[in-house]
Amino acid sequence: MTGLRVFLFNVVFYAVTFVRAMWIAAACRFVSPDRTRAMIASWCRWTQWWVRICLGGRIEVRGAENLPPPPYVLAPKHQSELDVAVIFGRHSDCGAVVMKELGDLPFLGALIRKLDLITVSVEGGPQGLTEMIREGAVRVAAQGRPILIYPEGELMALGAKARYRTGVFNIYDAAKIPVVPVAQSLGAIWPKREWAKKPGRTGAIQYLPPILPGLEKDEFMARIESEVEAATMALIREHAGPAELAAAEDRFARKAGNE
Repeated sequence: MTGLRVFLFNVVFYAVTFVRAMWIAAACRFVSPDRTRAMIASWCRWTQWWVRICLGGRIEVRGAENLPPPPYVLAPKHQSELDVAVIFGRHSDCGAVVMKELGDLPFLGALIRKLDLITVSVEGGPQGLTEMIREGAVRVAAQGRPILIYPEGELMALGAKARYRTGVFNIYDAAKIPVVPVAQSLGAIWPKREWAKKPGRTGAIQYLPPILPGLEKDEFMARIESEVEAATMALIREHAGPAELAAAEDRFARKAGNE
């Protein structure tokens, strides 16, 4: 029965997502940015509803009282496609950081321009990349919008960690706005890029207290990494199943031993 529920979830999710994505990409040429964001937020809410209805998954949001008035930076752990749906569903006006090359793709390019995202490219080297991030951060913050960036820049398995990149500091330093670290355990329901899901599980995102402007680079990077990793592992211990938790603890111990 579990396998059937997962199969049904995946078939419906990917079919609905494809249809909605094509519709939004086409419609964004003719509607306002706010309407485009509303359409994407609707997909985000539907995704969470489908997780609840089909998988019996429960999504918790904790620490919302830690969110300051916008603009601010959201710096989440990235475990799952589900965290995109949860975070963008709650912050649909955010200016996320995306690769400039995506803007050259059919349909997607028009959507990126409509949403006024922060586009960056590696072609200009590290210095050029830093300048693009900083300029984009100042522009989006001046509009009073939050900014979303995943500090590790990639999906991570439960308990795993990649190098925290300095893009988040460049946004923090250029825009002079608070950074809200975000821990999560949604990978306990929907592991990264996996067909298999975990019916009946609970997962959470947790907004941590904001890091206020003014820290130097090394202090900022050490603080955001330690806070996100510690809070994320606490959520994993609360929500992962026994097998997933054992694997996560092993990854967490190995990364701690290598530091």
